[in-house]
Amino acid sequence: MLQSDFSLTDGYKEPMVDLDRLKEITLGQVELQRELITAFIEILRANLDAIQEALPSGDCLTVSRCAHQIKGAAANVGIPSIKEIAAELERQANEQNLVNATQLLVDLDDRRSQLQEFISNYLS
Repeated sequence: MLQSDFSLTDGYKEPMVDLDRLKEITLGQVELQRELITAFIEILRANLDAIQEALPSGDCLTVSRCAHQIKGAAANVGIPSIKEIAAELERQANEQNLVNATQLLVDLDDRRSQLQEFISNYLS
């Protein structure tokens, strides 16, 4: 399986984007790949903003819904690290436990930044 070898900030390597999945859903069209990742980044940003607004009031339902949207969108485009972080955030919100939510948001935002670099470095 071809995957990008993109280092993450937490000190280990894992594929940032599953290139096989991305190529499969775009039929190898690089411009479409760039458009999909860019659209995903916008979805991610909107949901991160909504989660950030929901945290002070402890709105677990909003956090869960937004994390679920991020998880599904990440799975669709082939971004496993974001999918896994969003799944953990969704799980915690469903358990009414947002203690680690702020750190998970930071992790998601870090991955968002890395995706923007991915677009510049691999899809230009």
